[in-house]
Amino acid sequence: MDCEASSHVSLGAALLGVLSHLTIFIRGEWHMQGRAIITTYSFLTIALLCAEYCRVNDFSSAIRAVWHVTGSYAAGLFSSIIIYRKYFHRLRHFPGPPLAAITKLWHVWKVLDGKNHLLLDELFKNYGSVIRTGPEELTIINAAIPHIIDGQKGQFTKATFYDIFLPNLTITAARNVDDHDARRRIWERGFSPKSLTVYEERIIHYAELLSTQIENLVYEGDSINNCKGAIINITDWISWFSFDVMGEFAFSRSFRMLQDRKWHSKIRLLVDGLGAVGAVSPVPWLAQLGMSIRPRMFLAKDWLSLLQWCRECMDERLQMKGERSDVSHWLVDAYIKNGSQQADRAWLDGDAATVIVAGSGTVSVVLTFAFYHLARDPPQRDRLFKEIKDIDIYDRSQLQNCTNLNAFINETLRLYPPVPTGGNRTTPPTGVTINNEYIPGGVTIVAPKYSIHRLESSYASADHFIPERWTTRQDMVKDNRGFAPFSLGKFGCIGKSLAMIEMRFVIALLLKKFKIEFQGSDKGEALFADLKDQFTFAPGDLLLRFRLRE
Repeated sequence: MDCEASSHVSLGAALLGVLSHLTIFIRGEWHMQGRAIITTYSFLTIALLCAEYCRVNDFSSAIRAVWHVTGSYAAGLFSSIIIYRKYFHRLRHFPGPPLAAITKLWHVWKVLDGKNHLLLDELFKNYGSVIRTGPEELTIINAAIPHIIDGQKGQFTKATFYDIFLPNLTITAARNVDDHDARRRIWERGFSPKSLTVYEERIIHYAELLSTQIENLVYEGDSINNCKGAIINITDWISWFSFDVMGEFAFSRSFRMLQDRKWHSKIRLLVDGLGAVGAVSPVPWLAQLGMSIRPRMFLAKDWLSLLQWCRECMDERLQMKGERSDVSHWLVDAYIKNGSQQADRAWLDGDAATVIVAGSGTVSVVLTFAFYHLARDPPQRDRLFKEIKDIDIYDRSQLQNCTNLNAFINETLRLYPPVPTGGNRTTPPTGVTINNEYIPGGVTIVAPKYSIHRLESSYASADHFIPERWTTRQDMVKDNRGFAPFSLGKFGCIGKSLAMIEMRFVIALLLKKFKIEFQGSDKGEALFADLKDQFTFAPGDLLLRFRLRE
């Protein structure tokens, strides 16, 4: 091929790349088509190489010619994408980091350290309350946004992020509203007042086991350290407690982490798998591409191993006879009544994993930070102890009426929402007006609770832990619309009541039995230094000294 002909072919390929963008890739969602795109592109490249080799009968020349064509096509395609997103896109007027307008890969690079909550908070301070954080994404930080995107009248749907879990089906990731609503009706049967009473018995059992194990450690420590108590990593112990409880709710079995005083190997897979999810959450197409091409060599291998293990546990659960007092009873019941179809089995396995991840994540995060503040704020600790020391903590109604305890938990939820930046939504097709600003349809909206809960316009001394703002100093709450640690509306956490029962009882039980303090000069620095946002918060280690009360 002579130079002039080669130039014409390269120009044609570049124009074809531009045309591909403007007529095909600019429309609809493509995040699930990564493998198909690469396969098609590779097939056409090989076909072109074969055709060129047959024409010139020289392999080196054929490779050069094909390289020019494919390179020109890619150059045209990506040049068109970049120019369009930067200068002609419908979100071009919104401020944000320059690279954010072009690709979400900048976001992946920025959050490799797991600090997405801090990144978005910094962007808020630099760019204002509406920030373009992706080509088709806006991050909005104001008190009204939770009710706008998740309120009862909202028409927002779950964003493409939730497809990161496909082909696994779960209520938390269901983007189709009808699928979500149908699945939620099944879940609601498992969270009736009668069911909560049964679950509460399980919670009490494991909370008492947690207390007993800490007491044993105290006695062991006293024999060595002359009555100085035990220094324990409360982050681990609270996680073990939460996962053991959720194992009961999901599969009617304990993971035995409290008894064994160590992590269950499969639960470690979950923790590592969530870390992988957090790393690629800004670009769900990358996660789907990796899992579809080389699932066992990609970051998601631990996550996939966990899901396989959950399926095996559910196989065992299906073999159990008689009615079981767990959440899965209702999921299994629906599965059997629907004829045990394969599609329903995908829901069953996915929802079982959801019980473990969502249930344990919320409780463990909040309790870990609650114990941090019990150690850090002696006046708060003493106030709570005075409130609970003479009541029957096994009486749920008495704990529910503990004003200071509820305020303490609320303040912990405000500063450390279990899902700090997740919960992405997509605007309805007709678009929406927020704060007198029109946002087109099909745009991803990120509403990070971590930043919304810390707005000075909503809370006086917003970065400070002041439980009294919920009781005697209510003037410190200027605008409470943004407080939504469990989300709102139809996408709200169905297990909120159960989580509150669990958190109240564990705090009351351990505070009533133990004196809780920092360990010498260690003031919990590692808790924050190693804190990661991986969809749910993953706290760092927190070493606390526990001593028995006299």
